[in-house]
Amino acid sequence: VMREAFSADECHATVDHMMALHAGEKRIEGYEAPDPDSWERTHNQHRYDPVAKDLLLNPRLLQPLADCFGDDPLGVQTMYFWKGSEQHWHQDQFYLPGCMSAWIALIDVSDENGTIQVQPGSHKEHLLTFGELKEKHGVENFTEQDPIYNSEIDALVERNQAESGLSEMAVEVNAGDVVLFHGVLIHRGGPIKKPRSFRHVMANHYIPENFDGWPWPEEAWPRLGFDD
Repeated sequence: VMREAFSADECHATVDHMMALHAGEKRIEGYEAPDPDSWERTHNQHRYDPVAKDLLLNPRLLQPLADCFGDDPLGVQTMYFWKGSEQHWHQDQFYLPGCMSAWIALIDVSDENGTIQVQPGSHKEHLLTFGELKEKHGVENFTEQDPIYNSEIDALVERNQAESGLSEMAVEVNAGDVVLFHGVLIHRGGPIKKPRSFRHVMANHYIPENFDGWPWPEEAWPRLGFDD
């Protein structure tokens, strides 16, 4: 965890920006304000919103990410969460091979407003892959909450616990903190104990510049260096 990587003013400004977009008070080409009762996360907002792009390519993240990769990082995805997702267990590298995450808390995050739950050490264990599940189940495509994937990842979580003693923990951080984690780390959106609470977070994903495990760049997933 990078403590106080972003100031309180920076966090407040980002949250205000996002709330104004959601309310339709601020307009950006490429973003359509949702129904007032919908708080679904955004995907790849950095492609049309300079605020999101500045968070993805913030220079304070460059060296820590480079230290983790042993290579220069390239930004490939952003997701903005107004509220906790309660998303099932998953591994980010199932979707984005070679990636790691910089999870930026813009308000204080705890199990009250649905922080992420992680299984520390699971990044050193098995990575579920599309090819593996396709071969095992004969399925051509998977949705994010596919019951086959959910069943397989649940079994992996249990196996990691039984064989390696890996248990779950909640990630509790303050506004401005950044959580860096490996793309194989198993994690989920934890339960929201305080209903209707907000959990403003920008989740950024990166791959190393010299990643050679998948045919990047993909047309749908352009890579951005910190030199823009």
